[in-house]
Amino acid sequence: MLQLFGDRNFLFFWMGQFISVVGAHVSLIAFPWLILQMTGSPAMTGFVYAVQGLPRAVLLLAGGAVVDRTSPRAVMLVTNILRFFLVTALGYMVLTNRINVPLVFVMALAFGLVDAFFYPANNAVLPSLVSKDQLQAGNAVTQMTIYLSVILGPMLAGLVIAGQITMGTHDPATAASSFEQDRIGLARAFFLDGGAFLISFISLLFVRARPLEKEGDTEGPSMLREVKEALRWVWNNPSVRLGFLGIASLEFFYQAPIFVGLPALAKARFDEGALVYGLELAAYGAGAFIGSMAGGVVKNIPARFILRFMFWIFAYSGASLGLIVLFEPYQWAMAFFFVAGLGDSFMWVHFTTWLQRITPEKLLGRVMSIFMVMAIGLLPIANAVMGLAFEWNLEGALLITSAIMVICCVAAALHPDARRAVPEAPQES
Repeated sequence: MLQLFGDRNFLFFWMGQFISVVGAHVSLIAFPWLILQMTGSPAMTGFVYAVQGLPRAVLLLAGGAVVDRTSPRAVMLVTNILRFFLVTALGYMVLTNRINVPLVFVMALAFGLVDAFFYPANNAVLPSLVSKDQLQAGNAVTQMTIYLSVILGPMLAGLVIAGQITMGTHDPATAASSFEQDRIGLARAFFLDGGAFLISFISLLFVRARPLEKEGDTEGPSMLREVKEALRWVWNNPSVRLGFLGIASLEFFYQAPIFVGLPALAKARFDEGALVYGLELAAYGAGAFIGSMAGGVVKNIPARFILRFMFWIFAYSGASLGLIVLFEPYQWAMAFFFVAGLGDSFMWVHFTTWLQRITPEKLLGRVMSIFMVMAIGLLPIANAVMGLAFEWNLEGALLITSAIMVICCVAAALHPDARRAVPEAPQES
């Protein structure tokens, strides 16, 4: 893996990505905390995430087609500078106390529009930077970078927002935090994220990426036909189809609880809920960092085993959501998430590498956008539904979603299509 850093293009790409994802994970804590402090409502938090996710889900496939028609690097440049302006504007509105709930919804919608193009580009760029035999190592480094930011970002966010460390349990009579109490810290967090996006944009200016194969007739197929071609390829490969459908179920019952339910649970149980929530995500990141490193070192998992291993490991991740409800001390949650991160990231490296290897280059942007639709496309519905469920009964809803996720993952692991392999696509010269 270390030899990749001798490549100037990869080094500049990695530097920008590392700084960007640390900043993004600061906002990942700050954004739900902003909504909770302004409204005190898990349901409203879910609705805001739904507004952010809706345009992203609708436009992800179009975003993948744009990536295939242009280049992943070019799309990342444009979206990074747009994200810089958006998050900086949000920080300014929070700092000057000009923010309100309708404005938060508008900003969430804008972020969703930009993300629809950034996500497929970010997932398709690596094959243009490294050779196919370096993909596993490249994905491992990329995942390690992301999860190192999961360690640093949430902890940094908790400290920036709270401004201090106090770990007492929640006292409803005296510990109800107000928006005004955390307003300056929230503004600092958003400004920090904005600076990270700007640095990422600058670093990408120094990256030179290999052009990926494109359709022979660039004027012929309509964007709709291009998307249909990628959808047919995914559907006609049973193991890819199962992997995508299983991941859709996984993310529906996992991401919404993580980003809507867990901050609400931390706020209900602890005085410094933002810091506790950050520590829980940081523990997941620590495990995931180690898992990503192992994923880059361990020999390729045979294709017929990848999906089965992945879904058995994801079943534990689902169980961890229920375990944190049953074991109240935050140290238990950190332990459960550490193990979940270890397994999740290890398999994510191997699954992503496998998918990139078997996908024809001319379809790569579109297939990765379909992958992102499966991973995050259902989140608008999930966030709205889960937000209402958490408003009704926070701990009960977490236990129910935990059980559903375990059942879905076990069913996917036992499905016959999990054993089917897809031959690798040839490397284009």
